[in-house]
Amino acid sequence: MATVIKSTEIPAPQKTVWEAVTDWKRSEEWMTIHAGFPDGPPEGTEPGTSFRQKVKIMGMPGEMKWTVKQADPPNRLEMTGEGPMGTTARAVYTLESNGETTKLTYETEYGGAVLAPMAGPLEKESNKAGEESLEKLKGLLS
Repeated sequence: MATVIKSTEIPAPQKTVWEAVTDWKRSEEWMTIHAGFPDGPPEGTEPGTSFRQKVKIMGMPGEMKWTVKQADPPNRLEMTGEGPMGTTARAVYTLESNGETTKLTYETEYGGAVLAPMAGPLEKESNKAGEESLEKLKGLLS
């Protein structure tokens, strides 16, 4: 399983950052791999909430079924995902208040036998997508 961890300091209070990250309707504004919600955006972040998300990475479309495993507003959101051909994923958003700014750390893990042959390029693209997404979110909240 490959892991990508990215952090950024956002010049906004922790509650504001949490609301932006968990407002699924805003995903298209900052999440670079996001391509839509086939069933509409989910309504919340309570543990057990499941939803489908269309994604596009390395030019390839796919669909993930996410399930919220843990939500500790406004500190942490953890989700697990299942994708095409037995792929799996885990996404964690951790927020730490630094007064008027917030450190946001995004961690993602992905795996599955089908991904093994392209692990290197996929990790490189995931790193790039993570950085771009956090920068877009930072820009929205600055």
